[in-house]
Amino acid sequence: MKNWIMLIGVVAALQACSDDGQRGIGQPDATDTASGETSADTTEPGDDATADSTTEDVAPETTTPPVLANACDAERACTTGTCRSGVCVADPPAGAVSYITDPESNTQTDRWPELGCVDMSQAAPAETGTATLYGAVARFGKGRKTTGIHVSVLLAEGFDPSACEAERDAAARQDCYREYGTPIGTALSVPATPETVPGECLRHEDCPLGYQCFDPAELGGSCEEQFGLYEIAGVPLGTPLILRAYATQNESQWHDTWVFNVILHADQVVDGRVQYDAQMVSEGQWILTTNSVGLPDMSPDNGAVGGRVRDCQLADRDSWPIGDVRLGLAGPGRSIVYFNDLEDDTVPLIDRQTTDILGRFAALDVPSGWNRIAGAARVDGQVVTVGGVPVYVVPNALSIVSWPGTQPYWRQR
Repeated sequence: MKNWIMLIGVVAALQACSDDGQRGIGQPDATDTASGETSADTTEPGDDATADSTTEDVAPETTTPPVLANACDAERACTTGTCRSGVCVADPPAGAVSYITDPESNTQTDRWPELGCVDMSQAAPAETGTATLYGAVARFGKGRKTTGIHVSVLLAEGFDPSACEAERDAAARQDCYREYGTPIGTALSVPATPETVPGECLRHEDCPLGYQCFDPAELGGSCEEQFGLYEIAGVPLGTPLILRAYATQNESQWHDTWVFNVILHADQVVDGRVQYDAQMVSEGQWILTTNSVGLPDMSPDNGAVGGRVRDCQLADRDSWPIGDVRLGLAGPGRSIVYFNDLEDDTVPLIDRQTTDILGRFAALDVPSGWNRIAGAARVDGQVVTVGGVPVYVVPNALSIVSWPGTQPYWRQR
């Protein structure tokens, strides 16, 4: 299951196109800026949405948005935590050590993450090729089959739907975001129609795309249809992209989902096709995630940010998830929550302060608009940044961003 992600900020193109310097979420220097002592008992910036965020009753007229409460740089120090890639982030708790997890077996290793790509701009390809983008419309948590989902691909460069924030009517605002931009291509997800389906399975990889293996223990499980499939031709490679997905049927049962920091790599193309799964989240899972950790339902004017923290891809492997990373948002929401270590039985844990072995997180009830997310990890005895990325928070929707690595492992190729 590709989760909020799967814990659901875009790289360099968004850093440029979102006018970060004017939004208080600018690209920092590659080195961390120590700006105050941090300990395991330090309150995580972003857990309290009211901290340092009080504004004047009457704000002066300006065309420059205010600096976000937990944004930092060489001239703006943190009051709590340490400046990590432009965001004030508390250190991971004492004893939390960040190793990478083998995504094929979901087994944590004793290997340090590869962080050589942290906060590096994505170089524009010398010659841009194209491929047919295809994949499942994966689903976070339980829910209906993801057929009838409208999927579109947008260029990250120039992406800025901020004008939609002026829409006061919720339905008009949702339409504004759904209609924003000129897509490279669109598709409507359809049921999977594999030639054959195995009689039994031991893992998801044994099943066709769109199916998952249920109850694989003991005598063997069965492949059951779960996800719709989509396909869009002529999508550029090596170029920062955004995937937008929304339901066209039973709309009240779903929340729109945006996947940022998407880059299709030329070495992953097979027969002119490259996989990258779109995502959806059901209304039931939306409510369950907040209520499981004792929080009220999210405001429809706010959104959620989810995804996975993955390390940098290498020549011989994809980007692997990093465990025990602590995160912060430049513009804090109500809370950042983390999950248990089970891929197919995901539960948020009220007392967890770092990513699980699968690198997952969810920031809940986050004010809409431009934001920035960053993290800190304890690697080889030192607390280091895992980088940061800008992300746009769409109201009443899930914004998914995974970083610093941009090549996830897909279970079903």
